[in-house]
Amino acid sequence: MAIYHLAVKTISRGKGQSAVASSAYRSGEKLYDKRYEQTKNFTNKKGIAYSETQLPSEAPLDYLDRETLWNAVEHAEKQSNARLAREVEVALPKELSLNQHKRLLHNYIQENFVSKGMCADWSIHDKNDGNPHAHIMLTVRSIKKNGSWAPKRKSSYRLDDSGNKIPIIDPTTGKQKIGARNAKQWERESISYNNWNDKENIELWRKNWAKACNKLLGQAKKIDHRSYERQGRIQIPTKHEGYYARKLESKKAGASEIVSYNKKVREHNRYLQFLLLEWQKVQEMITKVKQQIQKQKNLEQERIDDILRRAKRAITDSRTANTTVRETDSKDQRSAGTDTKTLIRETRAKQRDFEVKRQFAEAEREKREAKQSGSDPSRKQKTKKKHARSTTRNKGISR
Repeated sequence: MAIYHLAVKTISRGKGQSAVASSAYRSGEKLYDKRYEQTKNFTNKKGIAYSETQLPSEAPLDYLDRETLWNAVEHAEKQSNARLAREVEVALPKELSLNQHKRLLHNYIQENFVSKGMCADWSIHDKNDGNPHAHIMLTVRSIKKNGSWAPKRKSSYRLDDSGNKIPIIDPTTGKQKIGARNAKQWERESISYNNWNDKENIELWRKNWAKACNKLLGQAKKIDHRSYERQGRIQIPTKHEGYYARKLESKKAGASEIVSYNKKVREHNRYLQFLLLEWQKVQEMITKVKQQIQKQKNLEQERIDDILRRAKRAITDSRTANTTVRETDSKDQRSAGTDTKTLIRETRAKQRDFEVKRQFAEAEREKREAKQSGSDPSRKQKTKKKHARSTTRNKGISR
């Protein structure tokens, strides 16, 4: 599985190092160091798979020769503790071939270093021990357009927050100081000629190396420049073993502390992975139980809602039925009252008709009796009295 490793170091005289000797060792070549008048010969070094030099457009073509390049660097640096070069060491994905390693490194170095003005001298080391890696030596001075080395630092005007130059104030007069030829004086500061030393660059280089490798690796083998903590992974990081640690372990001359430490870390990580898998199973079980409980709650709530809907519907139907009954009763009562009055009127009308018919019949009867009896006064008197009693009785019935 591909691993991520990128380390940035400095090569300096303060550490007793030489740029020429460092290049000779990493490239496995024989180089002459003019400063120390010594030949550095590492042609017997094994595991050098490939070496190359890349230059920016401003650099002289002579610098394609690494001996010329690094002797020029040594000559430009005068201080006894001067920084001579920057080294970037990267682990190469063992899943890739040598040609892929070459193309990967060339493109990465061109985009991140050479295009910024650095000269790059790099070599691939691979002893077929599962640890292919590359050493990239970079110059720390910029090169001017005329091909000469630029200073590491330059003087510049100090600017305020608004980007304006800050005047030098004379404390005696309280006004800006005036120099030779009446030139106004401004505060100055020494700054780096380039921004290659900025800490943000290291993070950018690390990120871009992961991106460059991942373009050639499969999805399952992608690498990440971030630490396990930044990735949110519960895993203990191993230490970079390096050549000497592996050599010591392979020859069994004595257990390497780094190799032994990494073995223990891998065992702990395997146990951590086992615990994480078990914990994931527990989490999945908890999730399922929660889903089942929620599902049961939803069913119970649906039942309660259904009961409430039915009860509400029953109450509504009952109220509607009561209202209908009351309306029907009221109609019946109104209808009954109307029928009674009509009956009374019809009864009285019939009584009046009966009385008219009776009176008419009585008059006809009296006429017949008068004809039969002639003119008998006493009979007429009796007939009148009988008629009066009959009328009185009919009036009483009418009331």
